[in-house]
Amino acid sequence: MRNRAGYTLLEMLVCLGVLGILTAVVATAAWKAYESSALGISTANIRQLSAGAQAYLAENNQRFWPFCEKRIGPGGGPGIGTRWWFGLERQPGRTEGDRDFDPAAGPLGPFVPKAMRPDPSLALHGSTLKPKFRHGYLGVGYNAVLAGGWIASKRSTPMSYWDLPHPGRVVVFATSAQVNTFQGGASPSKPKIEDFYGFDEREVTIHFRHGGAALVAYADGSGGFLPIEESTRDPRLPAANIGRFAPRGSFQYLK
Repeated sequence: MRNRAGYTLLEMLVCLGVLGILTAVVATAAWKAYESSALGISTANIRQLSAGAQAYLAENNQRFWPFCEKRIGPGGGPGIGTRWWFGLERQPGRTEGDRDFDPAAGPLGPFVPKAMRPDPSLALHGSTLKPKFRHGYLGVGYNAVLAGGWIASKRSTPMSYWDLPHPGRVVVFATSAQVNTFQGGASPSKPKIEDFYGFDEREVTIHFRHGGAALVAYADGSGGFLPIEESTRDPRLPAANIGRFAPRGSFQYLK
């Protein structure tokens, strides 16, 4: 029998083919594991926010909290920053991709665990993702209708829980995002997806990122998934699954 010092071309091609198949299988399994992990973190964050919301309502006469409050400094000058419902975004540091905020300084800060993890789900969009914060992605929006509007003012008052005829049908939190075509490297010919913090009867900002469904938390403390209303799917990035629960102008699931 003669000894062979190497492989034939056919043997090498077979080996490369097997390696390619194994690599594809491992990559697919790893991707599925990442998707599952992202769903787990999304679910944990929504649950913790929902539990914090119930505690906040109990201590604030069952009235919801503002969506956004502008902090004004002495003499009407620049303030300390913007107090969003999810935390205080300090001035300066408002460069896209480098923003930072303190979640403990938001209205829900005292009621939500500090161990909430940044949601990695948006990173699944790869190069189409436009970063907003340096720490990661919140990935959750708050119902601005319950907040009395997007910006707190003397003319806007957050709704009361007792104003809701069916709390189990009103969404307080939902996985959210928006398509950006004008900021941070995005353009009409190169749309990108970015973190967003809220939704109302007009905005197209619900992110149906988990198997084509949005993860939601209702006002009564329960949770679940809702499908996209196909007529509202954002056509600029249709594969991103950004849309609404109901047609624009509808208050279904909002109050």
